[in-house]
Amino acid sequence: MTRVAVLGLGEAGRTFAAGLVGHVAVRGWDPAPTASVDGVARVDTAEGAVRGADAVLAFAPAARAASALASAVGVVSPGTLYADFATADPALKRALAGTATAAGMRFADAAIMAPVRRGAANTPILVSGDGATALAELLAPAGIPSEIVPGEAGTAAARKLLRSMLVKGLTGVMIESLRAAEREGLVDWFAPHLLATLTDLDEQTLAGFVGGTAVHAVRRIDEMEAAATMAETAGGRADITRAVAELLRSVAGEGVPEALG
Repeated sequence: MTRVAVLGLGEAGRTFAAGLVGHVAVRGWDPAPTASVDGVARVDTAEGAVRGADAVLAFAPAARAASALASAVGVVSPGTLYADFATADPALKRALAGTATAAGMRFADAAIMAPVRRGAANTPILVSGDGATALAELLAPAGIPSEIVPGEAGTAAARKLLRSMLVKGLTGVMIESLRAAEREGLVDWFAPHLLATLTDLDEQTLAGFVGGTAVHAVRRIDEMEAAATMAETAGGRADITRAVAELLRSVAGEGVPEALG
């Protein structure tokens, strides 16, 4: 049976380790006393987990991704698959790939594209790098969905981070504006308005948002400054609103993207 080492048994690591049980032999390691996973053999060291493994799946945070990889260098056999699932910038992924390649490993940059609480089989993954196909083939029998994206390691990470900029940025805007609405006593009006604005979006509307900014940037800067003042005067924060005003100031020199037409 294929032997897989899972480094990092936090929520994501436990979820994918559990999803692989019964399809491969799984050993796991985590520096913290995390909960055990049925069917996963827990070992005391990262080196002990990766020794003899056919594939290593690393779920360490970005700050520890390099040290997780270091635990496999010189321990695993040439040709071993090393998949890094950290949410990290593309440059770090490329650096990790370089280290792995120099050590004789195949490297896969794996980006988790949905909350893992729904289970591994319901968590889509984007994969890039020279080990992408091997990782997809490893996950497929367990029903874990993966999509190979063309390009070197870092390509999948870039797609994940672009989505994060959009989704987390949008979440931040919603929180900031809803707080301001509460302080103005207008949340009963604003919350349905927010929902309607988002659900009514289409390509033409989005193109109008972006394209209209090129024409009306100066006026929109004034609007955002006024909105920020309103929120702050009421005792709230306007970090994102102020940041948007600064971004709009860049439009005069840099223009707006043409991707939406």
